Amino acid sequence: MGRYFYFILIFLVGLGFLPVINGNNTIVAKHLLDIEKLDQAIVHSQGQITEWSLYARENKKSFTNKGFAKYSTTMQETFSDFDWDTEKSAEGVVVVGQRQTSHGEETIKLQHTPTNGHSVSYIMYEMRGNQKALGEKTKQYIKSEFIPNMEIIFTSKPMIFSCIKGEFNDKLEKVLSNQAVELMSKLDAKELESLKEEDFYSISAYSEQMSRTIPTKNDDMNIQLGLRKSGMGAKTTFVIGTPILIIEY
Repeated sequence: MGRYFYFILIFLVGLGFLPVINGNNTIVAKHLLDIEKLDQAIVHSQGQITEWSLYARENKKSFTNKGFAKYSTTMQETFSDFDWDTEKSAEGVVVVGQRQTSHGEETIKLQHTPTNGHSVSYIMYEMRGNQKALGEKTKQYIKSEFIPNMEIIFTSKPMIFSCIKGEFNDKLEKVLSNQAVELMSKLDAKELESLKEEDFYSISAYSEQMSRTIPTKNDDMNIQLGLRKSGMGAKTTFVIGTPILIIEY
């Protein structure tokens, strides 16, 4: 199975490049979000969405114990409609807040780990939905709630990782060849690296449509796509993300 997940390791490299990633998080309501562009490409390719997610994370090295406690209290007061839970251990403190709406589930996670007089902390904000399509109301919710919330939660401007899972009902041979090409074409994506086998396609690519890029050894990249047979029968599953996938598939 490891051969199917080989380029997920780029995520670890990508995190190291976050300070030099192109673009910004300023979102104008009339502009399409990256996840909307992925959604449109999937719909035009006759794919069915089963799950989607938006994920942002910020690493912090400047929090003292008191500073983290103050920040945590502020977040819980600001997002009082989230259900919050705090777990303390010898390793540190983890604070998690969750909220379920008709658009999906939102999670704010704060983790603080003191180590030898220093500390390592991170802040995470994620939204997940299981709708078959994003829908106009959810897209507006993302722009009016999720994006502005990021300005409150994070002290910097972290990258948003957008990911969509779904499936095609075409025969395997058609999906792994034609559908991969069609998705790439809808996004004006240039293939950079790929692994193509009988029951699995894995593609890394670059598209000028996407707002973020991650530098690699030879080229900038901002799209990863995987297509594979999910078992006996006609159904084939896919996952596509920008600028990289941060989940296994």
